[in-house]
Amino acid sequence: MTVVSPSQVSRPSWAEEERPDPLPLSREFDPPTPYPVEALGPIGTGVVQKMYEIIQAPVALIGQSILAAMNQVAQPHANVIVDGRVSPLSEFFLTLGESGERKSAADGWALAGVRARQRLLMQQFVVNRETYEKSAEIYEAAAKRILADKKLSGEAKQAKLGELDKPKAPVMPLFIVSEPSTEAIHRQLIVGMPAIGLVNDEGGQFLGGYAMSAEKRLGTLTTLSRLWDRGEFDRVRVGDGSGSYYGRRLNLHLMVQPAVASLLLADPLAREQGFLARCLVSFPQSTAGQRKYVETDLGRTPEYQAYTARMDALLEQEWPITDNHELDPPNIVLTPSAKRAWVALYNDIEKALGGDGDLAPIRSLASKAPEHITRMAGTFAVFEGDSGIHEEHIDRAALLMQHYLAEATRLWGAGQVSAELNLAQEVLNWLRDKMGPGRAIPLADIYRNGPSAIRSASAARKIMQLLAHHGWVAIAAHPTAREAYELVAV
Repeated sequence: MTVVSPSQVSRPSWAEEERPDPLPLSREFDPPTPYPVEALGPIGTGVVQKMYEIIQAPVALIGQSILAAMNQVAQPHANVIVDGRVSPLSEFFLTLGESGERKSAADGWALAGVRARQRLLMQQFVVNRETYEKSAEIYEAAAKRILADKKLSGEAKQAKLGELDKPKAPVMPLFIVSEPSTEAIHRQLIVGMPAIGLVNDEGGQFLGGYAMSAEKRLGTLTTLSRLWDRGEFDRVRVGDGSGSYYGRRLNLHLMVQPAVASLLLADPLAREQGFLARCLVSFPQSTAGQRKYVETDLGRTPEYQAYTARMDALLEQEWPITDNHELDPPNIVLTPSAKRAWVALYNDIEKALGGDGDLAPIRSLASKAPEHITRMAGTFAVFEGDSGIHEEHIDRAALLMQHYLAEATRLWGAGQVSAELNLAQEVLNWLRDKMGPGRAIPLADIYRNGPSAIRSASAARKIMQLLAHHGWVAIAAHPTAREAYELVAV
């Protein structure tokens, strides 16, 4: 886009008269497909319906929170295997919702048990760490005495050092991280719990943070994708800490405002690298303006108590961890009828990928749909205490996958809108919220106080001229500023 000075932008002939309607910066989203809440099983369906009745956030938003929480507590306990191909259960979820959709409430209730468990174990960790530090001091002092003893031969010193009881550092019991760098994810999975959840009900903090900055973006997406694939990663550092690490699990659920999510959906790196193909995305219609207060304590309802009882049981169940601090979960297999159902789904999906097939526009996600189905089916089996994956689990996972494929079809197309137009929409929202129509706004005020992506005169001017071209703002006279704009009243 050619940048011109304000003096070169003439006010249209209708500027003082009736203005035409502004041009949309992007096309409207098609309505979402209904979220198949019945696919979450008896416990999951019951708690989602009760949460919707009381919290009144969108059903899909609540369903995403509950399914992501179920997946997080299930992921350490099993892998799924199909014809020798082993996959972790871990899944990545993206949920879109504007401010005020009660994302925090849904996330808070869904993960209350995980956070309570983490808090309890962290209290014990503090005590254990103090004991460890004292024991480590005693051990180091004893080792120094042995090494300084000139009467002992080298072999004798080694023997005496071997007799010492070297204390083992306690593992930090952090189950949830919210906006870590790649290095922090690595470190937590190495010295902390080998299975964690990257969860944030304001996912823009992560997507707009250090880990997703221009210089770190590829590394972060690659790390996340590899953890989804096989639960492993490489860490290369100057000094100690380098190596390859296996048997780790990462579950992800980011709840993101649509304007932020659209930047990710339009990001060619996120598409080409394959990160988006590993994400199950849902953007429900808002329930704002339709809600009335419900005088019920969700925590006392039978549906929520059944959910928390099962969550607690899995949180308290011992993890299959090796001496190398790796998860080594058992493989959970499909029953013969489940395998037949899954193979039929696999073949149907593959047919729809080619040529002009319905799934061709979202081929990268659709090609992973069969694996998503087995991971969700395995999550249901573990959460519900089944020793194998049954046909019912496959059918329920397939229902959910239908929803995610439909959502990708409508959202990925909208995500093709250029980053420049997305930024223009963000600036327009800021102008509406902070400035309002009827006043001249100096360009300097816009780039000093507006969104961080336009913190320069040239960047702000380019976006304001784009908004002017679409009819959302107009050139305005200002008593002291050489360049100013005003919002067009709509």
